[in-house]
Amino acid sequence: AALLERAAARPGEEPHRALLHTYATRLATGLASLVSVLDPALVVLSGTALTAGGEPLRDLVRAELAELAASRPRLVLAGVREHPVLRGALESALAATRDEVFDTSRRP
Repeated sequence: AALLERAAARPGEEPHRALLHTYATRLATGLASLVSVLDPALVVLSGTALTAGGEPLRDLVRAELAELAASRPRLVLAGVREHPVLRGALESALAATRDEVFDTSRRP
């Protein structure tokens, strides 16, 4: 992740550009399969490497994905830095609990 962060800080330098491009190609290849099956409108990119790579890496992933997949989901970097999956699961559980507790459409 530290290497990607340095590369993102200086994306114009050849070794950094090559590293970012390689990582983006590999990530986009994996995403292309998911996008083809799930057809999401939005893909949230999270994790240490993607956070470190920042906008330059996201832009490269977007360009690579555009060549590999028919659909064009919006790619955004996650705003949650620590434990994004755990926090997402917690938010989902809380929303389901609120819906269950405060549902007024059911009859006793």
